[in-house]
Amino acid sequence: MAFIVDSITTFYDKEQDRLSLIFNSKDKKQLMGNMTRQLFKGILAQLPGWLTQQYTDSMPQTVEQQWAINQIYHQVSQQKVAATYGKIQPNKQLEAFLINTVNFTKEDQGEDNQKIRLEFLDLNRTTEITFTLNAAELHKFIGEILKQVQVWDIDNPWREKDMVIISSDTDRVVH
Repeated sequence: MAFIVDSITTFYDKEQDRLSLIFNSKDKKQLMGNMTRQLFKGILAQLPGWLTQQYTDSMPQTVEQQWAINQIYHQVSQQKVAATYGKIQPNKQLEAFLINTVNFTKEDQGEDNQKIRLEFLDLNRTTEITFTLNAAELHKFIGEILKQVQVWDIDNPWREKDMVIISSDTDRVVH
């Protein structure tokens, strides 16, 4: 079954210890996919590197410089991309499946209109959910998921981890 997504609603299911994603189509149909902690950790382990390869500037950069650029881009995306919050009230019992694979594909639609296509697949690949968004929206999507699964103790790969601030008499800050 192929399903084109217009929007995704996410929530953490404490009882099942899973991330639940409600996929909404333009014609108001809904499906629910459940993602395990292990799958999400696997995605986060690979996503920053994949994004770096897709969206590199023409000027070569060190790994540290590229990480800093990606970290700033992630923070800006969290602030600029809108998200809608509210109570989840599905109007009926939703058909649900366990998400086994998430594929990321870059789609070039012109230099200023690059999109990322996400495919959510079940184990047998009988359910294929497709969602297309830009890089900023993907960063926002992952950021919102990270907020919801805080009980999983997963590190945000774009967060500064080991920053130490040292101040001196000259009021300079050194990182």
